[in-house]
Amino acid sequence: MSFFILIPGFLSGSLIKLTDDIEDKNLFHNFYAIPCGLAYGLLMGYLMISDTDSALLFGGIILGNLLTGKINSMGHYFGLGAILVVIFLYGIKLSFLVLPVAALAALDEIRDLIHAPRFLEPIFKYRLILKVGILVLVVLNMLGLNALIVLLAFDAAYMLTDRITRRAAHEV
Repeated sequence: MSFFILIPGFLSGSLIKLTDDIEDKNLFHNFYAIPCGLAYGLLMGYLMISDTDSALLFGGIILGNLLTGKINSMGHYFGLGAILVVIFLYGIKLSFLVLPVAALAALDEIRDLIHAPRFLEPIFKYRLILKVGILVLVVLNMLGLNALIVLLAFDAAYMLTDRITRRAAHEV
C-alpha cells in the first residue's frame, strides 16, 4: 500500500463530504462547492487510473450514487466531470466486479429512498453494507486489499469532516 493511494483516498473522502455540506448546509457560500468538487474529482480520477482496485471501488461507488440520485448538486456535477475527464484522458480498466460494488454502494444509500426500520439505522449510518461487502470481495480474492484500505481511509475522512462541518454549522 502506497501513500500515493492512501492520502488521495483520505482527501477525496473529506472533500466529498465538504462538498455535500457546503451545498446542503450552505456553509462557506455555495461557490466553494465547485472547487471542492473539482478537487475530489481529480483525486478520485487519479486513484482510478493509478490502482485497479481503486478503479473498481470508486467506479462502483459512482454508479451506485448515480442510481440513487445522490449526485444532485453543482459541486458533485463538477466532481463527476473531473473524474470523467481524467479517466477518458488516461483510461481505466474495469471488470464486471464494478457491478456488485455499485449494488453495494446503492444499498448503502437506499435509506434516503425508503423507510428503514429503526434497528437498521446503525448499518446505514456507518455505511456497513459497502464496507462488509468490500471485505467479503477481498476475502474471496475478487478485489485486492487496496480497495478495502482506500475505502476505510475515504470513509474515515468522510466521517471526520462530517463532525467538523456539523460544529461549523452550529457556530454560524
